[in-house]
Amino acid sequence: MDNNGQQNQLEVQVKKLTTLHPSDSLKDYVNIIRANLFMVIVIFVASVLATVLYVTSARDIFSATTTLKISKPQGSILSGAILPEFQEFQNDRYISNEIEILKSYKIRELAAAALIDSFNTHQNKADFYYILNKSLEDKQEPVKIPSLAKSLGGIVSVKQKRGLDIVEITAESPSKYEAKLIADVYADAYLNYSLIFSRREVTAIREFLEEEKARKLNELNNAETALMDYMQRGGVIFLDEYSRSLVNQISTYEASKDATEVELKTKQKAYDQVKSELEKMDSSLPDYIESKITEPYFTELQKKVAELEIQKEIDVSIPKDESLKQRVISEYDKKLNPLKKTLKEKEEIVISGIYANTPEERKNLAQKFLDLGIELQSYKAKLNSLSRLLNKYEIEFSKIPDKSIELARLQRAKQSSEKLFLTLEEKYQEALINERSQLGNVNIVDEAPFPTSPAKPNRQLIIIAGCVLGLGLGIGFAFLRNYLDRSIKTPEDLENRGISVLAWVPSIEELRELGSSHIEFIVANKPSASASESFKALRTRVSFAKLEEVPLKSILITSSIPAEGKTTVALNLAGSFAQAEKKVLLLDCDLRKPRIHSVFESQRFPGLSDYLFGNVSLEDITRSTKLENLFYITSGTIPPNPSEMLGSKQMKEFLGSVKNIYDYIIIDSPPFISVTDAEILSRLCDGTIIVIQASKTPMDAFGKTYERIMTSDPSKFLGTVLNNFNFKAMYGYYYNYYYYYSKPETSKIKDLKTKGKVKTLD
Repeated sequence: MDNNGQQNQLEVQVKKLTTLHPSDSLKDYVNIIRANLFMVIVIFVASVLATVLYVTSARDIFSATTTLKISKPQGSILSGAILPEFQEFQNDRYISNEIEILKSYKIRELAAAALIDSFNTHQNKADFYYILNKSLEDKQEPVKIPSLAKSLGGIVSVKQKRGLDIVEITAESPSKYEAKLIADVYADAYLNYSLIFSRREVTAIREFLEEEKARKLNELNNAETALMDYMQRGGVIFLDEYSRSLVNQISTYEASKDATEVELKTKQKAYDQVKSELEKMDSSLPDYIESKITEPYFTELQKKVAELEIQKEIDVSIPKDESLKQRVISEYDKKLNPLKKTLKEKEEIVISGIYANTPEERKNLAQKFLDLGIELQSYKAKLNSLSRLLNKYEIEFSKIPDKSIELARLQRAKQSSEKLFLTLEEKYQEALINERSQLGNVNIVDEAPFPTSPAKPNRQLIIIAGCVLGLGLGIGFAFLRNYLDRSIKTPEDLENRGISVLAWVPSIEELRELGSSHIEFIVANKPSASASESFKALRTRVSFAKLEEVPLKSILITSSIPAEGKTTVALNLAGSFAQAEKKVLLLDCDLRKPRIHSVFESQRFPGLSDYLFGNVSLEDITRSTKLENLFYITSGTIPPNPSEMLGSKQMKEFLGSVKNIYDYIIIDSPPFISVTDAEILSRLCDGTIIVIQASKTPMDAFGKTYERIMTSDPSKFLGTVLNNFNFKAMYGYYYNYYYYYSKPETSKIKDLKTKGKVKTLD
């Protein structure tokens, strides 16, 4: 492969190294949890304890539910000229609107006022929790209405049963009595509000008729008083037959005219109200309907119908014979029916035009607006006809003799007021009856039952949720910690990225009883330890790492950052080769912070630097160990320029000379990234091993070290050693087998104890 190909392959490999989390398998997820098992357990236990503490201290909450049935809005029960008829709206939309009204501040305010009244009349104030003002310790007084109305927003919930016109009002409180009271009072407040709202048009008409009736009664009293005064003054007492008939006829038409004016005002009020509602939906629709009903053809038909009906009333009142009256009615009906039919057809054409361009939700309101508009035009036409008719009678009335004219005028005023008052009284009583019989659209199906057991908290469910949450938080913490942790943890982290792992060295837990200087030289002081087996495996793999004509003799042991265990690895690898009857030299080339002399508890100088300066001979700096084939050379006097010394001609000659004496030279060096010493030595040695400490060495730091070594000479990179690897935490299931074979003596004793062949002291 050419240099460009090697460079591209190296860039891809380095990119993989800087990728924090490649595709994970299920085993990786399990290993992450095992590595953080302690914190997962701590978080789980803390969550469970917090949940239990909450459950034991939580207050019992009681729930009470009142059930309502909300019907579709019905039309008014009034018929005739006074009240227009309501049409149906879509039911689903109506129920949704009513639920929003139930949740409104207005209903909560009405309910709050009623609840405070109930509080004031109740004897035992301890039955209340939300209504009682707890800030006043000495006094048992209720909270203010605005405060309680605001609280009801969180206490009361409203929901519709799916597919039904049934709505449930649920109240919650630590007090059983208060929960039931709030649910019932809230429902009553909405019921009363709905009743008042449904009667609003009937009530408005009744109030209008009541005002008109009082005004006409006052006019009637004044007319009767004026007539009595005139008679007491001794004026004309009797009118002739013609004058009486004329006065009676005029008073009838005046009463009819005044009644028509009242009807017109009533219709105008209803018309303006519906027009306002319709304009909110579509401002152009009212103008369109008005333009249709005020067309000349429409108004002319209404005028003719009004004139014929008035003339019909006049002609019917003249004959005394009943058969003659029926004949007159029949004659007029023949003239009126075609006109009414034409008017009806015209009205249907307008309706069809409105329905064709109007959304469904506006059709009913548009229909009502059209009907009111047509009736309004009809009353205007009737009023104009009566006014013209009265003008004709006024001419005849002016011809009455002067002596009788005042009496005729007084009697005319009295009779007109009396007839109009009777008409208004009849209409008023009709409106009053209909207002009282308007039941509204809300019925209470079930009052809230008295709660017998708390609805909240569900302690069992909360504890289960707390356990699940605690477990989820613990596992989430483990994965978050793993995601944010940029360190190398397992051999797979390297192997998945194409990096060779020569061996992994487990945590040295079983050697804690040894001294600090002895714990590092594991292969010599504890050859049966599992860590010793790891170094023997490392020795074997290094021996076969390079199969070339020139044997592998000088091996550099380095790391990316300080304190990763490179000295320990170098020491034990050298000892392992010595145990295999190889003559080995351990060379301390860390001329900045040397440690080999501390491990063997000897003097640092004379050492390597002293030899390179020519101050001592090779025999003076070479020292033996308790292992027969292992020798070491310390760093010596720390020089001011370690990098220049390690890259000097003397250093190259030194390495050449010791290669002829020893089978292997194991070189301990400074960290690769910190200084250039290790990079210089890697060019002089036959192979380089990078030491990585599990859960400490950052992946990006190792990536930089690896890139620099591979850029210099890829053939010299032997692989990596994962130091201080917690095998039990990462591969717990396989740890038992590993432990069994790495601890044969202990395993054998355990087996004997199990079989009863070894006795133990209690």
